[in-house]
Amino acid sequence: MWKNFEEVVRFAIQKEAGAIALYEAASRMAERPEAKAMFDELAADERAHRKTLEDLEERDVSKYHLEEILDLGISDYLPDVEFSPDMGYREILVLAMKREEKSKSLYTDLAQNIAQEELKRVFLALAQEEAKHKLRLETEYEKYILGDS
Repeated sequence: MWKNFEEVVRFAIQKEAGAIALYEAASRMAERPEAKAMFDELAADERAHRKTLEDLEERDVSKYHLEEILDLGISDYLPDVEFSPDMGYREILVLAMKREEKSKSLYTDLAQNIAQEELKRVFLALAQEEAKHKLRLETEYEKYILGDS
């Protein structure tokens, strides 16, 4: 699939660019100020990930701290939704959760199927970042959609 580290990084940068576009669109569509702020923060995180990838050198990979991230599993039971300009907040959250879930799975699968340890670690670090975003979105969904109120 990939011949070298640079190809892996280019692929990851493209994935981050897609996530940036999604969160910027979600921010523009958000009605609640706290939702807009969350999507703006997620877009900023993705921009930071892209910048990190753009500046990445193989020797930097060893610095990643890998940890297990809690998964609430909410998105596992929700159907996929397509982006549309008139989406409600629930649909935006579902779309974002599903996207993070798929990105996490992709990066995890890639890590399991690559022999080079440096590349494996890059994919595991990316999967971890996607898991963090998924958790944040699931927490938001639980609070505002499933809520106690």
